[in-house]
Amino acid sequence: MMPRRLRHFLFALALVTSAQILFAQKIAIVADKLYTMGAETQGQPGVVLIENGKIMGVHGGNEAPGGYTVMHAVYVTPGLIDTKTTAGISGAYNIPADQDQDEQTDPNTADVRALDSFNPRETLLQYINTYGITTVQTAPGTTNPIAGQAGIFKTVGPKTLGPTVDELEVRPVSAVVFNLGESPKQFYGQKNKAPTTRMMTAAIIRQGLLKAQAYQKTWADWNAGAKKDPTKEPSRDLKLEAIGLVLRGEVPAIFNAYRADDIDTAIRLAEEFKLQLILSSVTEGYLEAPLIKQSGAAALVGPTLQRLESMETNNASLEDAAILAQAGIPVALMTGFEAYVPKNRVLLFEAGVAAANGLGFEGALRASTIEAARILGIANRVGSLEVGKDADVVLYDGDPFEYISHVTAVLVNGKVSYQRD
Repeated sequence: MMPRRLRHFLFALALVTSAQILFAQKIAIVADKLYTMGAETQGQPGVVLIENGKIMGVHGGNEAPGGYTVMHAVYVTPGLIDTKTTAGISGAYNIPADQDQDEQTDPNTADVRALDSFNPRETLLQYINTYGITTVQTAPGTTNPIAGQAGIFKTVGPKTLGPTVDELEVRPVSAVVFNLGESPKQFYGQKNKAPTTRMMTAAIIRQGLLKAQAYQKTWADWNAGAKKDPTKEPSRDLKLEAIGLVLRGEVPAIFNAYRADDIDTAIRLAEEFKLQLILSSVTEGYLEAPLIKQSGAAALVGPTLQRLESMETNNASLEDAAILAQAGIPVALMTGFEAYVPKNRVLLFEAGVAAANGLGFEGALRASTIEAARILGIANRVGSLEVGKDADVVLYDGDPFEYISHVTAVLVNGKVSYQRD
């Protein structure tokens, strides 16, 4: 048996080493297989140099320069990006007190923002961070035809205790979310309130867009007047102002659609109002690949392992993401909303299944990193390990998409947010 003093010494040494890594300002990550998702060849030995939260250098080989705290891993990738989830506004306890993803009072809640419900201390954010997810687009749920405004956030902040939403936000308003399909009509049908059909769901969305167009014109006319009469200033309407964001192309419109006909409706509405369209869920997207490609829409696919629990998910295919990507459609992966504990699907696992069903290793990794960042419009900060970007990095002891592999460490903004014992 190891002598007690030696055990104590080694334990103290481990604590010191962990503390050095946790608080280090200059870190060199040495990878046996480095996947930067940049222009260089992927999967080669390499080193990522981090200083003050940013990537300061990337080079081949396995030699770290002096003056850096060194971390080593078999595989190293950028931090993973979940492109549509309710993490942060839907909590682990799964009770009314921590469920803020759906404002179930009005079919049009365009004025609500995920930002205003986002809980930076939510344990589910810490949970998914341990699986390499460093950035999330958190969006309102699926109940309302016009659901509200999504936001993009990091999963942990600079403070171990007490991070604020402002510290986590990457983009406070990243999209306006619209919902088609079964969920809106089922919820409001039970209340004997519109919408009770798919056609009324689409009509509510169209009516909201038309009202927002008229609202914009009213303000434009008033602002264009040579002498503005304060007594005739239009009244502000937060719903119409939010919808105006997508009409002006300031943020994309995310249409959640599962069935092929709902995907068609989303494309039709986007073309009618000239919206920057992102489709989400797209369970039957593989049936509509040519049309989606022609529309120019991007697709947030998932969850890959969604249950066959309704008519709109009965035709789910594990090859959905692969078929859409092969058709030349920009594809990223998402996990969506789960009503049961533990509440959050893990993007890493969903990507692994997509990789095994046609998307391939690099395809799944791109859909979870750089392609996701490009679709969300945040590739200037995250999605790849390139000089100047946020130092969001994941270290693994094996192939990230192999079930027996582990995430050994996660860095967000250059700080260790998770380290496996």
